[in-house]
Amino acid sequence: MIAGEPLFLISFHRSQVERCKKVLVRSDFNSSTSSQLKVFEGQVLAVIAKNDTQWWTVKSDTGKWGQVPAKYLKEIDYSEVGNVTVHSNSDSPDIVVSKPTTVLSRTQSHSVVPAGPSEMALPRSSTISRTSDHPSPYRHPDKRRDVVGISSALVETVRRKGIKYEISKEVVESVLSKLSEYYPSWKSELSELTKSLAVESGLQSNSVDSLKLEQLLENISVFTDDEQQRGWICKDDTDEIAGILNDLLSLLRTANPNVVKTVLQNQKYEPLLTLVHYYQLEKRLPLKRLVLEVFYETMMIEPDPTCSVLLTSRLPVQLVSDLQSTRSSLQLQWQCNVFAACLCYPDIVMPRNHHDHLNDSFISYLLEQVEAPNPPHDPEGDLQPLYIKVLLSLNLHYTDIRQNRLCSLLQAHTDARNLTETILVSFNRGENLTEYFEGNRDSVHKLVQDMFSSRGTADLFFTNDVKVLIDVLHRNIADRQEGDQERQRYIVLLDLVLTNTDYEDHKHLAYEINSLLTMVTEEDSDDDDSKFLASEVLKKHYRVLK
Repeated sequence: MIAGEPLFLISFHRSQVERCKKVLVRSDFNSSTSSQLKVFEGQVLAVIAKNDTQWWTVKSDTGKWGQVPAKYLKEIDYSEVGNVTVHSNSDSPDIVVSKPTTVLSRTQSHSVVPAGPSEMALPRSSTISRTSDHPSPYRHPDKRRDVVGISSALVETVRRKGIKYEISKEVVESVLSKLSEYYPSWKSELSELTKSLAVESGLQSNSVDSLKLEQLLENISVFTDDEQQRGWICKDDTDEIAGILNDLLSLLRTANPNVVKTVLQNQKYEPLLTLVHYYQLEKRLPLKRLVLEVFYETMMIEPDPTCSVLLTSRLPVQLVSDLQSTRSSLQLQWQCNVFAACLCYPDIVMPRNHHDHLNDSFISYLLEQVEAPNPPHDPEGDLQPLYIKVLLSLNLHYTDIRQNRLCSLLQAHTDARNLTETILVSFNRGENLTEYFEGNRDSVHKLVQDMFSSRGTADLFFTNDVKVLIDVLHRNIADRQEGDQERQRYIVLLDLVLTNTDYEDHKHLAYEINSLLTMVTEEDSDDDDSKFLASEVLKKHYRVLK
């Protein structure tokens, strides 16, 4: 215990002492969920965490861990663990705990390091002096360990409410900050607690999460192999598998993201490929949806290389098939979101053989879904924006307008009202509909520019839509600062609109555009690219911009 510390922290010190203990299993316990551990009478287990008075998280000597009811366990003092003898002459081993018989004299006490992590761990009957004037050889390391442990316990307490790890840390930091204001005498101790929140490698909750994640991923590998071997349902294991996937989702949503990253990196992202394989084998839609949620949460935690691993796997090919055959609205929403997120992550090249599946037939199907009246499984039209997201993300992979399959198919359409209205509204608002990750390319701007690159697709926009677009371009060119690359992109798009539409029929904002581009060419700046582009537009369209 830290001298003079607030009383409300004492219980956290005790929890640190308790975690050092081991326990003896009183009687057999059969697990009923993936989070529980099956144990046998006589086993000695290490206590990882005491979740509450009813359930404790323990770990066996084989590395398996899980929760066991506290009533099945008997505590063994850590000072006695070294004297535990296991007699395995029968199926139920006998455990003999022999207590130490050595009694230390007061003259020996100063040279002996107590077995516990803090002075609180000393037995009341111990002959070791508590009032020795000699400094304890473990005082500073144990104090630091206690402080980190308390921080861990505080964060874990908040996380039990289903709150994400980072938010839990912020909550704890805010509470500690307020306590420092209200109780200045505790400021030093509370400051230590606040600082220790940054010591992630020492937080108990992180080590527990790491073990739990590893176990869940191992369980996924087991039932994937089982599914592959039997190829048909011989027992109803839906609840069991759903429990594992839900536990995994809960962990991904609340755990420290760095813990998840470390576990996946250590396993070289093989669990993701295992999940892809399982997704291909599984036929039950509720379980497939849970797998999709796992993919999505993992991408949000570590987009690189998760998106690359998934995009280069067989998942996109399977999603192409599922999107065309599924009639469940909720299922389709997750399929679209996962597919769009995989496709839109920057600097990832899709394998060539995937293009054979993301072909004209698939793109035509998406366009039909965007423009068709709401089907029975989507009466509110919730899926149309998601299909558009998939099209926008897919269009990012067409870097050469001459090989752009989406635009080629759009030229054969006479009406693309839903698509054009959606992307124009987003363009006006400056929204990137596929901004799943930081640094994403603006998929909306790219599709608008691609569609106005040829007359065939530019004609899909109504005249009033073109006028609105010209208003937006004029505003953005005027508002952008010198040297801003976005301004250059808007000037390029303005040139395409003037070239591939019937602008000469209405000459909307002709005078204003002429004045604006002239001003750009006369700027006293080093933005030579904008000056050049503005000058070229004025030369090319001088007749309609008079």
